[in-house]
Amino acid sequence: MSESRDLEIAKRYFQTNLSVGETIAVRDLKALGVREPEKAIAELLRRGVIERGEGCYNLLRDKRKE
Repeated sequence: MSESRDLEIAKRYFQTNLSVGETIAVRDLKALGVREPEKAIAELLRRGVIERGEGCYNLLRDKRKE
């Protein structure tokens, strides 16, 4: 699976799960077929799609409709 496909899966996951624990997010993304969930999460953080809270990731409000 390509990196762009992994990112698309991860983005859709966070659009469905607006706030999710770090460990659960990695586990769920692996179950969805993302090969390197930590890398996909890091890229979404870098792009400003999600933010890291206290032990969780949150979809930023302005990204909820994209």
